[in-house]
Amino acid sequence: MSEPVGIEKRASKRLPIRVMVEYDSTEDFLIDYTANVSIGGMFIQTNDPLELGTRFRLRFRIPDRRRVIETYGIVRWVVAPGDAGPMVAGMGVQFDGLGPTDKKAVEELMTKWEENKNE
Repeated sequence: MSEPVGIEKRASKRLPIRVMVEYDSTEDFLIDYTANVSIGGMFIQTNDPLELGTRFRLRFRIPDRRRVIETYGIVRWVVAPGDAGPMVAGMGVQFDGLGPTDKKAVEELMTKWEENKNE
């Protein structure tokens, strides 16, 4: 198992937002869900994570937004199913090529989630 990035090393805050993610692997088109999202990436919950360093195409839809976000991601850390312990199995993915409009949509999603949580 690759060690997860420590909170203090993260460039942006992660929130436990769950959205469906569609992505390509070398053999299949896969659908999973996020365990958390940040401006810089997401953790995709899966029992079959891609290898560290893998760059892949992904798509996801933000609630209340018509347009799908399409970008690339790079696997930065992995939690294998047998090593998950208190965490869920999956992969930490850094966005690679997220455009300014899509980045703004992710920021708005996070702001809306925090506002709703505090109500």
